[in-house]
Amino acid sequence: MLHGEKLSIRVLNQKLAPQTLSDIGMDERACQVVRNVMSKESGMIVLCGPTGSGKSTTLYAMLREIDFYKRNVITIEDPVEYVLPGAGQIEVNPKADITFAKALRSILRQDPDVICVGEIRDEETASIALKAAQTGHLVLATLHSSSNNASLVRLLDLGISPLLMASGLDLLISQRLIRRLCNHCKQPARLSDAQTKAFEKRNIPISNIYEAVGCSKCNDTGYKGRIGVYDIMPIDNASKNRISTGNISVISNESDDQQMKTNLHRQAMKHVISGITSIDEAKRVTSG
Repeated sequence: MLHGEKLSIRVLNQKLAPQTLSDIGMDERACQVVRNVMSKESGMIVLCGPTGSGKSTTLYAMLREIDFYKRNVITIEDPVEYVLPGAGQIEVNPKADITFAKALRSILRQDPDVICVGEIRDEETASIALKAAQTGHLVLATLHSSSNNASLVRLLDLGISPLLMASGLDLLISQRLIRRLCNHCKQPARLSDAQTKAFEKRNIPISNIYEAVGCSKCNDTGYKGRIGVYDIMPIDNASKNRISTGNISVISNESDDQQMKTNLHRQAMKHVISGITSIDEAKRVTSG
């Protein structure tokens, strides 16, 4: 690299236990949808989003919903980020020929009830995971994609059969992270007349709306910490029929992508009116 090396460090605080679904930003409706699927004996939940969007944190929050002493839980991770007492955790190590696909094949012989796949990267892993979801296993996994519909297209691109996708998938969750306002320096937002009227029309107290300032506690950024916003897509019978066509233009269309942005924006605005984040931050994250 020209002009010296560059280093990116990811710090994991091992003292922090995995958070609950509500702690990471899911509203009650989304929590209930997730819990309903996770109460099933089989099926597959796929979390999607760009790098650094909090997918691993959401996975751990979902695993917290499970009683490890009643259900045999095995995870495959790269790397193992937090120790989960009562769960079997396998760390991927390509040098030792331990890949996601090979580890997944191996643990299926250990009679797991719940399988957590840190990331689906290839056709083999995706195929095994979807087939496991059809044979009495609950599978949780992540996929690098920009939206729920993009996840379906990505699986097709990997070579997964549309029928296998339709029969195996139960829930898709697209997510983003927005920054929390610093509680030490946030101040009531200076709203435009149009913004004030919009909030008053919906009976939302403008005294709950804050904006970023910056102080020594937040390194003058105005923000400290992050929280998630989610677009929840249950795979109902209508969705399964759409997926089974294998037609990308049917599976992924502009109206659905626009609906995802609307859903994410709606979730972000809930955090705005709760005083958790700012209007500018909600726009920044959900307008792209």
